[in-house]
Amino acid sequence: MDAFKKKLETIRNEAEAAKERAEKAERELAAIRADIATKEEETHSLHERVVLLESQLESAETGSSDDKNKLREIELKTEDLSRKVRTLEKEHESLISKLDDMTDKHDKAKHELEETLRAMDEM
Repeated sequence: MDAFKKKLETIRNEAEAAKERAEKAERELAAIRADIATKEEETHSLHERVVLLESQLESAETGSSDDKNKLREIELKTEDLSRKVRTLEKEHESLISKLDDMTDKHDKAKHELEETLRAMDEM
């Protein structure tokens, strides 16, 4: 009888630990999804600025020679924003990868919890 109680207690502890891991994974997953959404918004915003600056660049190229300084500033801003877009895209890819990993961990923890609960029900 004591062995049964110990086994039951062990299974309960494992179930609780699996539940805690699953909840933690869900919280981390939600945080990563929020971060991805933020990065996507930033990427979109920067992309719109790049388009605007490219449009300004085209206008400046057709303008007079007095606009050369302005043109150079716009080129520099465009280059800078393009670098930022590339950086954000890399971060986005990294976050997607993390999201996939966290989803896998969440699914594994959830599966472990379900197996533990199933084992408890069979007792």
